Amino acid sequence: MIQLVLDNAASVATVFFFLMFCYVIYAVFKKGTKKKFDQYSKIPLKD
Repeated sequence: MIQLVLDNAASVATVFFFLMFCYVIYAVFKKGTKKKFDQYSKIPLKD
């Protein structure tokens, strides 16, 4: 069982990080996030 996990670790990690990358791209470009990111960009200036 451990050998199976070790043999496929690189493939599983590649798929996992690719899916995470796709999710981040989706989260950034989906409709309605511009307003949220505009608010987040002004947080350092609120002092």
